[in-house]
Amino acid sequence: MHARTLLLAGLTAGLTTMALAMAQPAAHAAPSTAAQPASAPVSHGPPIPGMCLYSEGAIVEGSRVGQSVIARLKVLKQQVDAELQPEADSINGEAKTLDSQRSTMAQAAFQTKQANLQQRAANLEQRAQLRGRELQATQAKQFQVIGAAVEPILRQLYEQKQCAVIFDRDGGAVRAANPAMDLTAQAVAALDQKLQALTFDREHLDAQSGAAPKS
Repeated sequence: MHARTLLLAGLTAGLTTMALAMAQPAAHAAPSTAAQPASAPVSHGPPIPGMCLYSEGAIVEGSRVGQSVIARLKVLKQQVDAELQPEADSINGEAKTLDSQRSTMAQAAFQTKQANLQQRAANLEQRAQLRGRELQATQAKQFQVIGAAVEPILRQLYEQKQCAVIFDRDGGAVRAANPAMDLTAQAVAALDQKLQALTFDREHLDAQSGAAPKS
């Protein structure tokens, strides 16, 4: 089972650009769109003997262990934000102050301060990129644990249901299928019996990539 990218966009969004946001106005939130009417239920044909489906993403999102991992990853993302945001705010504030003082400051002094701010911004971006890679590595590692637990469950279901072929409906481009052929719910129930939660912290990649500047 390959680790899904269920959270990566949310976990790493903004990290690598945080240091480059100097003195830029905050973006306005996009207006919410009206709720779309629910589509009519699909009328399925009969189940195809020997054909089975499952959803890797739905297993992660629907299982207790998957929900625990997702919740923990969100906490780790918040910790990264708390680590990086103060320095980003400081750089932005000093950039605004320096810009306001430019007309009254000697050119050499201005250039020195500007160079210092640019170095700090580059250092912060480097840290943000490292933290993003650490969050990705953390998610991948935990999803591999879930995948290892799910693999024998899917094999057992495959044999019990006498499947001749099994599709991952996430990666197999399956638009619709009779739910009677879908093993996802049974896999989630079996996974919940096998594994309820994982305890972990953020992976640290400093040793592999070299120590990143702290400020």
